[in-house]
Amino acid sequence: MAVPPEDQRSDKKIVWPKMVWANVDYIIRICIVIYVADFLQRVFYVSKEYLLHSKYYSPEDRLATIIKRAYTYNNKTVYLALLVVFTGLTRFGSTHNLARLLPRGETLFLIPLYWILTYVQLSHSSLSYAHWIRDSHGLDYAAGMASNYFHGYLKLSLPERDNDGLQKRMQQYEDTHQVKFGMNCLLILIPDEMFVNRVIRSKWLEEAEPLQTQYINRAGVKRPFKHAVYRLNKKINGTTYYFAMEGATPMLTFFDSMNFQLSATWQMQEMKREIWLKFCKHLQDLLNNWPETRREVQLIIYNSHKPNGELHDVGEELIARVLAHIEKEKTN
Repeated sequence: MAVPPEDQRSDKKIVWPKMVWANVDYIIRICIVIYVADFLQRVFYVSKEYLLHSKYYSPEDRLATIIKRAYTYNNKTVYLALLVVFTGLTRFGSTHNLARLLPRGETLFLIPLYWILTYVQLSHSSLSYAHWIRDSHGLDYAAGMASNYFHGYLKLSLPERDNDGLQKRMQQYEDTHQVKFGMNCLLILIPDEMFVNRVIRSKWLEEAEPLQTQYINRAGVKRPFKHAVYRLNKKINGTTYYFAMEGATPMLTFFDSMNFQLSATWQMQEMKREIWLKFCKHLQDLLNNWPETRREVQLIIYNSHKPNGELHDVGEELIARVLAHIEKEKTN
């Protein structure tokens, strides 16, 4: 096989770095075009908001708020812009030729192309909804339901205030009825179907007398707060255990919304599992991070059906938890 002359091999070594840096310069030009196109598009958004949607902003700071919202960039976009600037300055420092980095000719046609692709939402899919729900901005349906449930109900009715709280009511219940609770907290059922009957159904559970009703002043109205009680019809180590237990009402409301013609959308059906999981996660975070509710609630998150298709009996879950609790107390 013929070996290329030494001068040809030397030329190839010289050409290769030039090709790489030429491509780097081209990428810089493309990035500049995209950022310019995006900047101009945001100018259009500001004008559109100010002229057509001004009612969504307070009159005293309308323009400032619109500009702030329009020109808010996420961290990844800022990091990429800094990388482009740094690379561009490095190239200019080595070549002293600014013209090689500035957009020209055919690259400028990418500006209207960028606007068209953005308008048709080329990258949008159902995954976009899923990713938005999973983010921790607190603006999605699931986080909103969890926050309302926590602040409007659990944070009010569970902690001890004015010599009244969940623990005291459970203790009074045990003393009055001579019974024992299996778990010293409120159990909240959150099945993946989101539906819970008015009376929780299980072959292992029977409805008992509820805890004493608590009245709390909320927005000028004394509202009643009560918790249901169920007992196991199977004794464990000779003891019949009771449970303060209920379903997560926001999830039931969402279930009703999904199955009501006036409020249901295909996006709700498509994202129902995402919403269920986000609700559970956000509610658990709120409960864990607030000292007064940290030990007052246990969420029972489960699939409504077993792998074989049978309905999951929540009573079996309670029995397993009581046995685990007893075993834990023995080891401690």
